[in-house]
Amino acid sequence: MRKKLLLLLSLGWIFNYAHRMAIPPLIPIIKTELGINNAQAGLLMTSLLLPYALIQVPAGYLGDKLGRKKLVVISILGYSLASALIIFAKEYWELLSIRALYGIFAGLYYAPATALISDIYKGRKGSALGVFMVGPPIGSGIAPLIVVPIALALEWKYAFLVLSAMSAIIGITLLLSIKGELHEVEHAKLRIPKHVIRLSIMNFISMLAFFGMLTFLPDFFVNRGRSLEEASLYFSILSIVGIAGSLVGGTIYDRLKKKSLILSLGFNAFLSFLLAKTAMPIIMPILGLFFYSVGPIVTAYTAEQATNENKGSVMGFVNMMGFFGATLGPYLLGVLIDTLGYGEAFYFIPLMYMVALIIIGTQKKRISHT
Repeated sequence: MRKKLLLLLSLGWIFNYAHRMAIPPLIPIIKTELGINNAQAGLLMTSLLLPYALIQVPAGYLGDKLGRKKLVVISILGYSLASALIIFAKEYWELLSIRALYGIFAGLYYAPATALISDIYKGRKGSALGVFMVGPPIGSGIAPLIVVPIALALEWKYAFLVLSAMSAIIGITLLLSIKGELHEVEHAKLRIPKHVIRLSIMNFISMLAFFGMLTFLPDFFVNRGRSLEEASLYFSILSIVGIAGSLVGGTIYDRLKKKSLILSLGFNAFLSFLLAKTAMPIIMPILGLFFYSVGPIVTAYTAEQATNENKGSVMGFVNMMGFFGATLGPYLLGVLIDTLGYGEAFYFIPLMYMVALIIIGTQKKRISHT
């Protein structure tokens, strides 16, 4: 039962990311069709990430209070339906509104899912969360493989109907195959310890860099003379190799704890600097190993900063701060690209990783909770 739950939760997380990351490979098409600039294109990510961020703490607390599995099922079915509504969007503002609705339902997922996995796997939480956190690289990797062929053969909006049908099946399977709640919290508390603040600020900055790069990476390569198909391939390579990065990151965290986070942020700063300077595709698979290792490491590290009673709230708070950064990242990088061009704007990414490294590196050691 434990393995089945981890599999289904991981699949739900994969499609959570596939829906949100379906936009970046389609940006060249959407910009042409709607007549929007890079900053407006960045808002297509911001519009979902802001409500996603705002609902994180309530999602964590409600998961602890009402049932984590129950809230996860509501999230999957809700974000599937919301994303399918894109087929009806005709104006730019309509697309923004639907993406915001998607962000609300998608935001109900992370905190209850990660808190549930952490409690069930306990001492092996890093390895288990490493499996769960293959969601971002796999979801981001399969997104262009699904949506670009559909966009070129039919129309880009139909791609979201396909994704919605696939993710809805996962939600229904989770509802029917896992009976009841596997872990219940007797006295849920909405309490955020002070020592979590520095971790949250670090997550804000690293996610700002992460989502800024992901949003404009295909267009970055198109700007450097690559075709849309080739740019999408590089995007997928980053994410596919990131599967190994996620698995290894979680496993290494169980051994190195906080040191694994410092190493991961350092390599991301160095490799993203090389990408901005050279735009060499060979960097993508190497970067993928470290780019996606941050997620499971931060998640496992966060879980150890909380108690059973406030774990959902703490997971939600740290993720909320991260997605405030994710909300700002695409728009800010879009503005920098419009102002400075891709060459100079992409140097912003390694700078942010270095700042995040300094913040978490100077944090005093805290007693872990299990």
